[in-house]
Parts: sequence; structure tokens; C-alpha cells
Amino acid sequence: MFISNSWTKCLICLIFITSGNAECPKPQVEGNVVLTNAALVINVFPEGEEATFECANGYLKEQGSERITCASGKWSTLKLTCKKKDCGAPRKIPHLTYEFGEGTLFGASARAICDKGYQLMGPSYRQCYAIGWSGRPRCKVVTCDKPPEIMNGTITEKPGEELPEYGGVIQYSCNEGYTLIGNKSIECNEDGEYNSLPPECKDVNDIPLKPTATISITTTTVPPTIRVSGRNNGIGEHDTNAATGNAAVVISVISTVIVALIIVLFKLYHCYKRKGSYQMGEDPSRTEESLQFKNN
Repeated sequence: MFISNSWTKCLICLIFITSGNAECPKPQVEGNVVLTNAALVINVFPEGEEATFECANGYLKEQGSERITCASGKWSTLKLTCKKKDCGAPRKIPHLTYEFGEGTLFGASARAICDKGYQLMGPSYRQCYAIGWSGRPRCKVVTCDKPPEIMNGTITEKPGEELPEYGGVIQYSCNEGYTLIGNKSIECNEDGEYNSLPPECKDVNDIPLKPTATISITTTTVPPTIRVSGRNNGIGEHDTNAATGNAAVVISVISTVIVALIIVLFKLYHCYKRKGSYQMGEDPSRTEESLQFKNN
């Protein structure tokens, strides 16, 4: 009986010791924290063992401890917190600006934009990585082709570079005895083209004189127009027909009056002629007899 009690006590002590030294499972990774390389190679975590964490790529430590401890088969609470890395504004480059639609934190992207007259060389977008902004865009000034020469004229002024850059102006002039036709200067635009064609130099004797303008006056009889307000305060088809009819009536009346005046004047003329014969003392009957006598 004594031996049995002793074995029982030994078993209880063994169980207590074994349970007190229970191992912890491999720590689980969550969020933006990861196990360090040293913790990753460990497969057994006995009582009192520590595991270390660090912030994931692109994140920085904000606060808290990186360590947890195995106690009674369980891990202590991890208090490490991490935040995204801020890449900040990219380094300034001449004639280049950025459009930040997502900010400057890890994972965000920025659009590169060149000033007017400059073209983008390199990627049009940059992304914030753990090591900073990706890509190296730059802006190159736009250039035009070599300025064209002209016949019977010369280039009097042009930029110093062989290929004119954006905004460069080329001046032309004609030789003696020639007249410049067109623009005397051309400018290099933002699209790499000149704003106009170069001028021409024409012989002054070959330029035709401008014809003298003649003024012709045409008399047109316009019939009177009668405006009648319609739905839209305009003249409709009915209004036009009415105006045409009224004009015809007016013209007819004027014609009648003119004919009447001609008849009246004709009658007055004959009356005046007869009156003159009476004043001269001529007898119509005697005149007739005289005419018969002469005929005989």
C-alpha cells in the first residue's frame, strides 16, 4: 500500500513537470509584420523561448516590442505595430511636375507631366516602393527641323542651335529687287512643327497690279412688303403671298393713272392746235376751197 501511494505521487509530479514545460506552436504571421530570419529557422519553441518579429517590406516600426514569449504552451501578445513608408515628393527635375492621385505612401503612384514645349522621356508613372520612387523620367525640349532656305532671300536671324527649339523664331528677308510674300518669320511650335510656311520672294516686276475697283449701281424696283406678325413674329407663306398681291394692285393703279395722264395731255394738245387756227383768222371751209383750186 505504501509503494502504491509513492508511485501515485511520482506520477503526479511528473505530469506537473511535463505540463509546465509544454512547447508552443510556430508563431502565426498576420498583418504587416513577419518573423525574422532567425525565428524562421527554429522549429521547436519550448517553455520560455522567445520569437522575434519585424515590419514587412515597405513598412516601418511605429511602436511596441518585436518579441513574444512561450509560456505554458501559449505565446504572449505581440504589441509591435507598423506603418507604411512615406516616399515623400520625388526630387525636382526641370520642366517636370507630378500629379499625386494616391499620395506618397508605400504602393502609391504619381503621374509625370512635362511643361508645354517639352516631351517626356522615360516612364509616365512612378511608384513608391520600399527603396523609394521607381523610374527616372525627364523632360526634353521639343525641336523642329532645320529651317528651310528660300530662293532670292536669306535667313537674317535664327536660334544658336542647329535645330531650333520650342519657341525659336526664324526671320527672313528678300534680296534687292524682290518683295517678300507671306510671313517674314516662322516659329517652332510645341508639336515640333513651324507655325507657318516660310515666305517667298517675288520679283517686283512679276507681281500683278491690283485691278481698280469699279462701282456698279443697279436700280432694282422692289415691291412694297407688308409684314404681318405670325406665330414667330416672322413672315409666313401667307404673308408673302399677300404682299405680292398688294404690290401687283399698286403697280396696276399706277399704270392706269399714267395712261389717263397721257390721254388727257393728248386731248389738251389738239385743243390748243385748234385754238391757234382760229386766232390766225383761217376759215376751215376756205382752206378746203383753196386746196381744191390749187389741185385744178
